[in-house]
Amino acid sequence: MKDRGGRQVRRPRSSFFHRHRGAAGLAPAARLTTLVALLATTLLAGCTPPGLPAPIAPAASSAGGSFPAVAPSVTIGVDGAVQGFNPHAISDYSLADSAVAGLVLPSVSSVAADGTVTLNTDVVRKATVTTTPTSTGPFTVTYTLDRNASWSDGTPITAEDFSYLRDQMLVQPGTVDPAGYRLITGIVSKDAGKTVQVTFAQVVADWKTLFSPLLPSHILKDSPGGWTEGLAAGLPVSANRYKMLGYDAVTGEITLVRNDKYWGTQPGPGTAVVRIGTSAALIAALHRGDLQAVLLQPNAADQQTLGEQVPASRRVVVPLPGTVQLVLNTVTGATADLQVRRAVAAAIDTQALRVVLDGGNTGGGAAANSLVTLGAGIPGPTAGTSAALADLAGAGYHRESLYMSKGGRILRLALTYSSLDPRMAAAAKLVQRQLAVVGIEVDLVRDDPRTMVNGRMALGVGDLGLVMVPRGPSDALAAGSAFGCPLTPTAGTPVNRAEPLPRAGNLSGLCLSELETLLARSATGQGTPAIDPVVSAALPVIQISRPSAIFAVSAPLAPIAARSGPGWVFSGPLAGLASWPLH
Repeated sequence: MKDRGGRQVRRPRSSFFHRHRGAAGLAPAARLTTLVALLATTLLAGCTPPGLPAPIAPAASSAGGSFPAVAPSVTIGVDGAVQGFNPHAISDYSLADSAVAGLVLPSVSSVAADGTVTLNTDVVRKATVTTTPTSTGPFTVTYTLDRNASWSDGTPITAEDFSYLRDQMLVQPGTVDPAGYRLITGIVSKDAGKTVQVTFAQVVADWKTLFSPLLPSHILKDSPGGWTEGLAAGLPVSANRYKMLGYDAVTGEITLVRNDKYWGTQPGPGTAVVRIGTSAALIAALHRGDLQAVLLQPNAADQQTLGEQVPASRRVVVPLPGTVQLVLNTVTGATADLQVRRAVAAAIDTQALRVVLDGGNTGGGAAANSLVTLGAGIPGPTAGTSAALADLAGAGYHRESLYMSKGGRILRLALTYSSLDPRMAAAAKLVQRQLAVVGIEVDLVRDDPRTMVNGRMALGVGDLGLVMVPRGPSDALAAGSAFGCPLTPTAGTPVNRAEPLPRAGNLSGLCLSELETLLARSATGQGTPAIDPVVSAALPVIQISRPSAIFAVSAPLAPIAARSGPGWVFSGPLAGLASWPLH
């Protein structure tokens, strides 16, 4: 079925239709109750403004389980699709996932609006570094956790949560910034788990960015598919100011309430509802006063409407923490040949792709030349048909009819993209047309994000992947994650297994010895400028766009927009929701 925002959703087993499917066989009183519920739902749906999910009347059996809003409450509209709620999984990334994780899960550090990374003293009372950045040998950070820090089910936050996250970041497919965790050689628990001693193989200058957020190891470690499935439908426990009551995939609403078990300062807003919908519907709801804020990636028409209805003083452009990339498989298939990768890069018109990905929104995305930083970098590959044809000829291909061939085999590449994002679909079709001009046939593979990232790209299946790749605030660790050699199972390490490991952050599979040396140096704080030229020459990915979102608020929340800063790239505008001035 599709929701009113036009997104495809799976109907949960507890949905309205499943609850009432067997009404004909019920007793008369039960049938009457069912008919009343049906009538109430129909009437409510008829009064719903177009484009917003219809309210669902609670079944008589569930009326006692409803959760009244804790005042004061705020409702924020967010567009896009939700795949899951694991903030460390590339496949789960969305505006909503990122915002909710920041409000519900505990982090060792936080990113201030000015971009400063500081320890979160609610979780970590102090952290002691026992070696200096200029020393050699092991580098140890000892975290002293707050005695009261615990999950909302009463389980203390301990060293076990640190170990679980570290281990999973090494072995799970498509993880966000695993490089820092790869440098950890040991985690020792002391003082009943409230002192955590983490030893690294070398100096890690950006160690403060690690373990943010932590995940509930006591729930995920023993549940089947815990890493992927345990957070697929929500966050079962909290260790932050809010806890998640639930996510209704039909109505598109994520409900957060004040976590009364939180040991730190309680937030002002008692309830926060994140409503998923289309940009047009959410902009209209903000204008009506049904929403207090929106975080959107609108198309050109919706951007114009938003600009007409919300003054500039209440609107902020927020760059997102990552880039949309065309990832090339550097290990197997035709794209393992560098000259083929060069031909693909030469044939791609990234500016035209940005227009499609941004929906014509003039402020939606920026050029992303650097493969290491989120700012400007060295110029990307020069586009042009002649250059692409020359590279293909150098790789031994010649044109046969419409397409290039070599040894009697057509040059055919498989391109996977997300089935949940219409703009990605449009961009994938444009890539197909652009490559066809130089004789490269492209088969489009439409996948859900998890299958695309975890089942294809991380396993080296296919040639090309069009994907939004999120990252953290450390340029050095982001580069090490994306371009460091994939981990190999080794006896005596946490990764001791016979079967091959999936690719974690490095979805292209690139592995260059000279690059490994540069990445190791950059992790110590020696800078990243030397990395960009080496990676750009190897062409494991083609950066297409640095996307942005627009954050807009109602008049009473105008001061919130004035708090924006470069740190919002990673923390997001909802990070400060606990102090929003609601009455």
